[in-house]
Amino acid sequence: MPASDETISPPLSPQEREALLGISHGRTTTETACDMGVSDSTVKTYILRIGGKLGTSERAGMVDLAYRHGHLNVPEPADFAVELPKEQRTVLAGLAGGMAVEEIAVGAKRPLDDVRKDARCLLRALGASSAAHAVTRGWQFGLLVPATGRDNAGDVVAMAGQA
Repeated sequence: MPASDETISPPLSPQEREALLGISHGRTTTETACDMGVSDSTVKTYILRIGGKLGTSERAGMVDLAYRHGHLNVPEPADFAVELPKEQRTVLAGLAGGMAVEEIAVGAKRPLDDVRKDARCLLRALGASSAAHAVTRGWQFGLLVPATGRDNAGDVVAMAGQA
């Protein structure tokens, strides 16, 4: 069950939390809609509203912010460790920071095709089905953690890049 929503105004509705939870678990919009008993367009509306409330349009960034601010419970740690090369950690950090792959490539000054390949390898390494699910898996593997003493998305991203 998701945690309370005291840090954003207005808070996430129970339906918005449920939609975000589905996305965080790697469910598609259609699968999440089916689980919730609503239409695809209703789930898309919930996701748009969440993005407005959290200040990002990227689903992976929404999931990371939801974990950091207690809108979703941080997943239980995985029973095993995953080692990622620096390039994949950079992709994970960018996704958690709400960046699209194209933005990650520009920021890393790397060819887009190489970053896309790293993103695909990242999904495989984490057993994730989407960027948002990769963020959840990153939290499970301790690759993404809240920064100590500060409440800043950049701090979480920096920690993932150093993992």
